[in-house]
Amino acid sequence: MTDAVSLTLKIDPALKETLKNLAQENQISLSQEVSQRLQLSLSTQQHPAVDNQSVLEEVAPQLNAKSASEEADAQLNASELKQVRALLKKSKKKK
Repeated sequence: MTDAVSLTLKIDPALKETLKNLAQENQISLSQEVSQRLQLSLSTQQHPAVDNQSVLEEVAPQLNAKSASEEADAQLNASELKQVRALLKKSKKKK
């Protein structure tokens, strides 16, 4: 991650514990886990313009069908690929 900046926020303690457990499972830091999840949620979520709402409602089923089939073709998503790279980097350091 290049040029990381600090961000302080308040979250529910149960959510923090869940994120902490997920980070441990993925063998990454809590900060990396949160950052990856935020990036993934922002990259997959569409933010339609207000003026295009009626058009989006008509086209959304077609877009969802296309993106679902494209996602099924993909072997690894961005988050999974980052995790694999991190694991490979760690295994190289151990040698």
